[in-house]
Amino acid sequence: MNKFIFMDNRMREFERNYLKNMGYELIEIPTNKNIYNEISSHVDIFVTKINDKLFVEPTLYHWLQKKGINNKNIISGCFSVKGKYPFDIPYNLCQIGNNVIHNFKYTDPIILDYINEQGLNKININQGYSNCSIAVISENSAIVTDKKIAKKLENNNIDVLCISKKVDIKLLTDLNEYSNMKGFIGGCISRLQNKVIFWGDLNNIKDKKNIIEFIDKKNLELIEFKKSELIDYGGVVGIILKL
Repeated sequence: MNKFIFMDNRMREFERNYLKNMGYELIEIPTNKNIYNEISSHVDIFVTKINDKLFVEPTLYHWLQKKGINNKNIISGCFSVKGKYPFDIPYNLCQIGNNVIHNFKYTDPIILDYINEQGLNKININQGYSNCSIAVISENSAIVTDKKIAKKLENNNIDVLCISKKVDIKLLTDLNEYSNMKGFIGGCISRLQNKVIFWGDLNNIKDKKNIIEFIDKKNLELIEFKKSELIDYGGVVGIILKL
C-alpha cells in the first residue's frame, strides 16, 4: 500500500519535506491553463474525496493514468473545469462526517450520484467554493469565516468556529509571486491523520487563540510553519492506494 498526497505544484520546499517525512509520496497537480492562474493547480479545484473515493477532474484523471496511478477508488468525473466561476467548482465539495456541503446546482453528476447512493446528508450553500470556504477539523467540526455557512453547518449539528474574515491569506500566481487576490481559510488548512496543518504562520490570523483552543479540544495536534506567509494551496488530499 502507498500513501499519496495530492498537492499544489507551487508548495514550498519546507512544506513538501514535512509531507515526505509523514511518509507520503507527493503528487503535484499539473498547472491547468483553462482556469485563472491563482487556482490553476489547486487541489480542491481538481479533486474531491468522499468517503474512500477520490473523484478527479477528467484532465487530471488521464494524467494520473499515464503516470501509472490507477486504482478503483480513483474515479473520473465528467465535467472538465474551465473559465471562471461557476465552471471551476464542480469538484469543490466538502465532507464533514456524514455531511457533504456544496452548491449542488454545479456538482459534477458522477459525484452527486455517489452521494445519493451512499445516503449522505446534502447541505446546500450558495458559495460554490465550498471546500475553499470550510476548513474541516474533525468528523464533526470546522472553521469558517462566513457567518451564513457557519449557521448552515450549526443547523446540521456541526461544531463550528467562525473567525473574522480579515485573514491575511496569500494566493500565488503562475510565476510563484503573491497575487492581489486573497485566499480562503479552507485552502490554507489541512487535516491529515491527527494533525491540523496550517500552510504558514498562525500569527497571520488574529483569532489565533480561539483556533488553538478549538483544535486542542478535539485532541488534535496543530502544525504551523513559523515566519512564513499563510498560503491557500487549495488544501491537500491524502489517500492510501494499492497500485
